[in-house]
Amino acid sequence: MENRQGGWTRLLKFEPGTYTTVPFEHDYWEEVFVLEGDMWVGNEGNEGGERFGPFTYCVRPPHVPHGPFRTEEGCLLIEQHYYDPQ
Repeated sequence: MENRQGGWTRLLKFEPGTYTTVPFEHDYWEEVFVLEGDMWVGNEGNEGGERFGPFTYCVRPPHVPHGPFRTEEGCLLIEQHYYDPQ
C-alpha cells in the first residue's frame, strides 16, 4: 500500500494442521472474522493456545503483537487490512 494509505480485504484459508511459531506485528489495522473452522492463538508449535471458532471477530490496532496461530480443522477467515484515513 503506497504511502501507507488505503487497504484491502481478503479471504484466507488455512489447511488442517497449519501453524505459525512466532508472534508478529504490522503497521496497519487488521480486522479478522472466522467464517469456518477453528483458530488457536498463543500456541507452542502445534499444541496449546486459546481456541476461537466460527463467527469470532477480532480487531487489532497497528503494532500490536499477535500470534502465533494454529488450526486443527482448518479455517476460512475474512480479513480487512487498512491504514488510518489521512
